[in-house]
Amino acid sequence: MTASAQPRIHVLRLTGSVFACAVAATVLAGCGSGDSKSTSSASSAPAAASKSPSSDPDQAAKDDVLAAYNNMRDIQVKMAEDGDLHTQDLAKYAKGDAAADLKKSVLRNRSMGIKFTGQPETNPEVTSVDTKKKTATLSDCFDATKWKPVYTSSGKPVELAKQRLKYPVTSQATLEGDTWLITKITADRTKGC
Repeated sequence: MTASAQPRIHVLRLTGSVFACAVAATVLAGCGSGDSKSTSSASSAPAAASKSPSSDPDQAAKDDVLAAYNNMRDIQVKMAEDGDLHTQDLAKYAKGDAAADLKKSVLRNRSMGIKFTGQPETNPEVTSVDTKKKTATLSDCFDATKWKPVYTSSGKPVELAKQRLKYPVTSQATLEGDTWLITKITADRTKGC
């Protein structure tokens, strides 16, 4: 198979068409609200580190936005590993373009017989929050160096087109009721971080 004929893996192509956080040119996401599989372990919020009182009046909102983002990423990793959409769990933390892109990516990878092993590294931070407008922005340095696509049937690594595996990601979140949801994720593979 020539290099141009090899499947590409799009992992975190969040620029609008396919988010899929991972490693190469056609990965994670999936659609289908009819998926009944869910993972309760991925839906539990991560343990909060002991916090000292903050002078930032928006700190609680920032903590909630960050928790939504981290939980969404945890579910994304599960989706990429097992090929299931985890629709109900994902809906607790993401919606709109972010959720749709993740689902599309999972379905694409599943159709090509690809799954992911390992774990990406992230370092997100909330860069702005507006509780009146119910919006927030996060920035992250997404590192897919240790998150590898393999063929499901053989476990052999998927050869990827040369591309940056560590790059900045900007995400948008909105507050619905008392729940922050990630709505859009945009990766910039032209830069490193």
